[in-house]
Amino acid sequence: MAFDPNRKEAELQAQSASWDLSSVAKADPTDVPVVDVGPWFASGADTDLHQAAETLSVALRQVGFHQLVGHQLPDHLTAEILDYTKRFHQLDAATKQAILMDDPGWPVGGVGYLPYNHHKLPRRSTPNSNAAFLIKRDADLDFDANRWLPDGALPGFRNAVESYAEAISGLARRLLPLYATALSLAEDFFKPAFDDPFWRLRLTHYPTADDTSPDDPSSNETSPGDPSPNDAVFGISPHVDTTFMTLLLTDGPGLVIYSHSRQCWIEVPVLPGSFIVNSGELLRQWSNDVVLSTRHFARNPSEGDRYSVPFFYNANADYVMECLPSCHSADNPARYPPISYRQSQGVVQGE
Repeated sequence: MAFDPNRKEAELQAQSASWDLSSVAKADPTDVPVVDVGPWFASGADTDLHQAAETLSVALRQVGFHQLVGHQLPDHLTAEILDYTKRFHQLDAATKQAILMDDPGWPVGGVGYLPYNHHKLPRRSTPNSNAAFLIKRDADLDFDANRWLPDGALPGFRNAVESYAEAISGLARRLLPLYATALSLAEDFFKPAFDDPFWRLRLTHYPTADDTSPDDPSSNETSPGDPSPNDAVFGISPHVDTTFMTLLLTDGPGLVIYSHSRQCWIEVPVLPGSFIVNSGELLRQWSNDVVLSTRHFARNPSEGDRYSVPFFYNANADYVMECLPSCHSADNPARYPPISYRQSQGVVQGE
C-alpha cells in the first residue's frame, strides 16, 4: 500500500484529539534516560560506544526520549543561539512579518517567520501559542534559499544561525553509529542515508500565559467550534514528530511527554548542558515499530518567556527507507512500505 501523507496527518490529528491531557506528573529520576556520549567521543573505543548504545536502546524502545550529555558542543555556541532567538523575537512585528513563512512571493515554503497563535507545525484546530523562525536544508536547498532578515536588522543573526546549524547537524551525523549500534546494525549502516540529509531548524518563543500574542493581541485566532484559548492553550499542541531524531535545546522546562511505563504525562526535566532528544514517525516506521514515536506537547509553565531551538533531522529527502534488516524476520514481516522523506511530506513536526 502506498504512503498517503494526507491520510497520515488525519490519523495523527485524530489521535491527538483523543489523548487525555487532564493531568501532568513530575518525572521520576529514571523516567527519561541519560545517554552520555562523552567517553565514546573522547576515546572512539567500541566498549564506550556499546555502553552508550545500551542506554540509547532502552530509550528508543521504552521511552522515545532521552537526555544527551557529553556531546562536546561548546557552551558559548548554545548560549549564542538562545540569545539570538530571544533578540529575534524581540524585534518589532513589521520587521519579522517582512519575512513571513509561506509567502506566495517566496519560492521556498516552510521557511521564515511563523507568527504567534498559528495553526501549523503541528496543524491543529486550536492555535499554537508560540512564534518561530525556521530554516531548512537538503540536497536542493542551501542557506541562501531561506528567508533572512534584511541587512542591519539584527547584526550577526544569520551568521549565528548558520554556525549553530552546521554544529548541530554535525553532532547529529556523529550520533548515527550510536543509533546503528543500538538497533543491532553495522556502525556505518546509516551513512549513505545521511550523506546529504534534510533538516529543519526552528527558533521558538513561548510567551507568558497572559501574553499569548506579543506582536498583536488582536490576532488571537479561533475557528468555529474551537475551545477558547483559555480552555486549551498549548505552546505546541499535542503531536508526534516525524523525524529520524529531534535534538532540542531549551532554556527551561515546558516539554511534556507521555510516559509509556507510567501511563501518564510527565514534565521532562532540563539538565544543564544537555539536549533533549526524541525519535519520530519515520524512524518508528523504518524500524518496524521497534522504536517509539512518543506523543508530547509544549507549554510555558514559568512566569517569564521561554525559548527553545529544536533541530529536526531526517535522511536524504529522496532516500528510500526500507525496513531495517535487524527489525524484521519471517515471523515479524515489514509492516510499512518503503518510503522517502519527500514522499512523506504533508506530515509536519512541532517541537
